Amino acid sequence: MAAGKVRYMNAVFTLPRPPQSRTLYVLKTYGGESMYRKHVLVVFYLVVTLSYLNAQTQVQYGSNKEVGKYAEVNDIKMYYEVYGEGQPLLLISGNNGSINNWLNQIPFFSQKYKVIACDSRAQGRSYDSDQEITYSLMASDYNQLLIKLKLDSVCILGWSDGGIIGLDIAINYPSKVKKLIIGGTNFVHDTTALYPKVIDIFSKFKSTPFEQLPEIIRQGYTTLSPQPERAKIIFNKLVDLVLKYPNYSVSDLAKNGAPTLVIAGDHDLIREEHTLKLFQSIPHAQLLIVPGATHISLLEKPDLLNKIMDDFLTTPYKDVNRYYFLE
Repeated sequence: MAAGKVRYMNAVFTLPRPPQSRTLYVLKTYGGESMYRKHVLVVFYLVVTLSYLNAQTQVQYGSNKEVGKYAEVNDIKMYYEVYGEGQPLLLISGNNGSINNWLNQIPFFSQKYKVIACDSRAQGRSYDSDQEITYSLMASDYNQLLIKLKLDSVCILGWSDGGIIGLDIAINYPSKVKKLIIGGTNFVHDTTALYPKVIDIFSKFKSTPFEQLPEIIRQGYTTLSPQPERAKIIFNKLVDLVLKYPNYSVSDLAKNGAPTLVIAGDHDLIREEHTLKLFQSIPHAQLLIVPGATHISLLEKPDLLNKIMDDFLTTPYKDVNRYYFLE
């Protein structure tokens, strides 16, 4: 399979693409646009590009009619796809993400794991309800899904918002989690965790009428959704989610008894000191800072991360004594 080059801001990274696929159309931004809109356009172009590349592969992750199913959880229908056999591994995407975001992970992990890839409520192909979207509510959704699937416990890989959901599951449903991998994850929502520019971008989202957003952004809330008429409502809910949550304490983090791998890029949207505090507050944790990577290191360095995450999942966990070679 040939490789497709995708530009994100000033960086170029490789995504899989069949050699005969069509040429990707590059989204152009113009000097007169505000920096936040430029950033947003590029982010959503990246999401659309992932969806396009996924559509060119033999398996259309997130739109696979052969394996795609719905489960009724709490007050919604939740969409999921299952691949492979073995130890169950639950994949949870970030804000407004979908199963097709795991284009680089599903083929790799499904060779030895039973991969359960899901769309969180109001995202991808899953339904929304009139409830406010919170991480705790989504964690409850996933707990209900595991009960429906008759899975006593699973390993969880969650990224960005998906990492926060995974963390909530480990805190509030500890028996469900064998091991936890969280990437680009914060446990509070203020500037002690996020760089100010991140909050500024989402605050501007909040003040911008949905109808005035670029079409490519609006499409991100309608393309897969079974409720496209709720796009504006869902957009506002997911923006509020970032601006109001999460709000976990250090004592909450201490309730996570699962072996946990905390991952962040060395140029992540999450402050380095916050990632370190997250790692230090979880009783049984390991820390990985990915060099030369941002919040989307899963796309930037998939081969490296897949290998490290697989090693964490397969190796029996043991707390490290930092003084063992001195004693």
